[in-house]
Amino acid sequence: MMSFDVLVALMPLCLCSAVYYGARPVILVLAGMVTAVLCETAACLFMKRVPTVADGSAAVTGGIVGMLLPPTAPYWMPVVGAAFAILVVKMPMGGSGRNLFNPAAAGIAVLTLCFSGTMFRYADPGQNVPLPLTGTLAEVITKTSPAAQLMSGGETLYTPTMLLLGNFPGPIGATAIALLAACAFYLFSRRSASPLITLSYLAACAGMAALFPRVAGTGHSVLMELCSGYLLFAGVFLLNDPVTAPRHWLGRLLYGALAGVLVMLLRYYGRFEEGACFAVLLANTFAPAIDRMGWYLLNFHRIRKGARSG
Repeated sequence: MMSFDVLVALMPLCLCSAVYYGARPVILVLAGMVTAVLCETAACLFMKRVPTVADGSAAVTGGIVGMLLPPTAPYWMPVVGAAFAILVVKMPMGGSGRNLFNPAAAGIAVLTLCFSGTMFRYADPGQNVPLPLTGTLAEVITKTSPAAQLMSGGETLYTPTMLLLGNFPGPIGATAIALLAACAFYLFSRRSASPLITLSYLAACAGMAALFPRVAGTGHSVLMELCSGYLLFAGVFLLNDPVTAPRHWLGRLLYGALAGVLVMLLRYYGRFEEGACFAVLLANTFAPAIDRMGWYLLNFHRIRKGARSG
């Protein structure tokens, strides 16, 4: 089952964050999952529908919301994000399989707009001290993320090894680049994610980073753009939502490329250091038209031949 595969892929990312920050990231992710499941169950009962939580999509939505929060986030944040994703974005559209926008991306977008100061406040993983589970986090040492450094125009301070191992500040599930790549290959092998979407998305991001670098060195610019924020996470988990992504292969290629361009434009000109959630929602808007255009291009000769014979 696709949702089960995604949950399996999320587990090592969450555990990797726990190595640096302790149990707090795990609790945040579980809070998002439990909230999403409870909200979908309550909505199904209120709408007098058969509960759909067994398909695992609600747990995936809540888990992704939790994974894109900083480890220092208060416990109410995954609750608010997951509740918005389910009760505002998913269920009013008809529930599982009918939502027009990716619910998790919408939940993160709302949290980013309303609580940006908290969303981009990252603890320093180099301290090797577990974050407190209760009480104030005011004394936690924070550090500037690579995405923030890129946005400010300064030189980045992180080596490729640090990026691969996740030893840099960022969202709970988006820093261990080597693990993210392994999760992507796992989902590709299980056919729970499309390499056409992810690879075209990354190619577009890399192309933009090479053409318009924000740091010295083309290769360094591409590396830092792809590894910072939750750009890679979005390409693996958010864009591959089977409900909102195109179904034909050409449409998937175009969809991924469009999302990549939008992500980079939001990075260059947007208000926040990371706006991949907004790029995903914009790409969702165009997904049906892209799918139809892709199908038409693939069948152009057949359609033209049929018109002539008619």
